[in-house]
Amino acid sequence: MQFNKKLNLEHILKYVYILMFALYLLLIFNLNLDIFFTSLCIIFTIPLFSKISSENVFENETRRKIYDTTELRSAISLNDLRRILKMPRATLEWHLFILERAGFVSTIKLLNRRYVYRNSNEEKAISHLLRNSKKLKPIVKSLAFAGKIHVPENLLLMNISFESIRDLMVKLSKMNIIHYEIRKNGLICVTDKGKVWFKKIIDDID
Repeated sequence: MQFNKKLNLEHILKYVYILMFALYLLLIFNLNLDIFFTSLCIIFTIPLFSKISSENVFENETRRKIYDTTELRSAISLNDLRRILKMPRATLEWHLFILERAGFVSTIKLLNRRYVYRNSNEEKAISHLLRNSKKLKPIVKSLAFAGKIHVPENLLLMNISFESIRDLMVKLSKMNIIHYEIRKNGLICVTDKGKVWFKKIIDDID
């Protein structure tokens, strides 16, 4: 009994320290309250996720609704998903976290907006986002026809920060569409697979 009490006290202290650190970050960086409370939700309930197997993910009706809604579009913005499902942000973020950890969906931040798509439709989702972004059209054309783009100069001309397209670059790299070394020379080059892929996007745009 004494051992259990000591163990429980240690767990309580751990969560108190986490809470204090989270509050400190909130004050220092003026974090959005939605993001703050979502983070707390994930921190304090993450042990529960370990008990949810991939087979049991869809036993929850909310997660079924979220996953079913992602089928309607190649990629859907987080705001549109909230609007359709009429769901609090913290609730949506938590169930997306579980779906993403289970390997059913992915999220991507692009030009300061977050999108959700099914993992099985990743290439289709990314190409859909590129087709429908007027702001990224010059980058897509440069990659399609020149096969490369020098990031700092081009992003500066388009008033785009690299942080706003970082997720995109990571996804395209993992899909073997591009390869890049931003720290070295800021050059993004298209792979052989990417040459065909980007030209198809340009053909669809035109």
